[in-house]
Amino acid sequence: MLRKSILLLITAAMVGCDYVDEPIAPGSGGTGGGDSTIARRVLLEEFTGHRCSTCPAAHVVAKQLDDLYGDRLIVVGIHATATFGAPLSPPAADGRYSTDFRTPAGDTYTTTFGVSFLPTGMVSRKAFNSSVTVSQGSWGSAIADIIDQPALFELWFDELQFNASLNTVSATVKVVTQQAIDADHKLTLYLLEDRVIDWQLNATETPPDIANYEHRHVLRSTLNGTWGEDAVSAGTAAGDTLTFQVNDFAVDPAWNADNCSLVAYLYDASSNEVMQAVERKFQP
Repeated sequence: MLRKSILLLITAAMVGCDYVDEPIAPGSGGTGGGDSTIARRVLLEEFTGHRCSTCPAAHVVAKQLDDLYGDRLIVVGIHATATFGAPLSPPAADGRYSTDFRTPAGDTYTTTFGVSFLPTGMVSRKAFNSSVTVSQGSWGSAIADIIDQPALFELWFDELQFNASLNTVSATVKVVTQQAIDADHKLTLYLLEDRVIDWQLNATETPPDIANYEHRHVLRSTLNGTWGEDAVSAGTAAGDTLTFQVNDFAVDPAWNADNCSLVAYLYDASSNEVMQAVERKFQP
């Protein structure tokens, strides 16, 4: 679980860290009381599966949007459903589709948000055309509707350290409220692995079974539970600074740390809408 303090947190220096990020200040201000220049970044949660033959077309859309918006858009690939995200059963002799990319958090989101088909996605978990789940053809419009709006929060990783000898990651996350807050908000941290090479079914290819497909932004785990934890309470004043810390989270040694990152996002506890998000790679 993350530890929280207000205004000041002093922690002991960590040793044995191969990747150390220098403290990163917020993009535009974010260190004082209510900077209206802070813009809202968007979280695109893409529900996908390695046995979903139409999902690669959605991967292309996500890549185009990622290239367009850069760090203003955070993309997360959530492999979902027993039909499309689970390994083949019985296993294939050549080992195809033997990886289980699913996560407990991803399974819960699939059920909670009523994901009934793949590919689909959520754009900061905000309804677009009366639906929280959005088809890839509408991702661009849904993102454009909210990206760069004045943000309720600035959010950044003040420190991120990966200890290669122990395969653990530690991070300090800071939040500054940009306005008076009238609803409770929670903070969730994801661990992603990018550029995972594995099998993918692709309807546009012949043969359709791709052995060395590059899976992007793969959700591997949450660091503080599926729904995160209480972060900012209703009634918090503009300009308040809060600090959160997670220490020594175990990273699966099978994951390539060179391609890993953490994502932090704040969401409205009553509506689930994500109000601010940020991503930070393990490496500087």
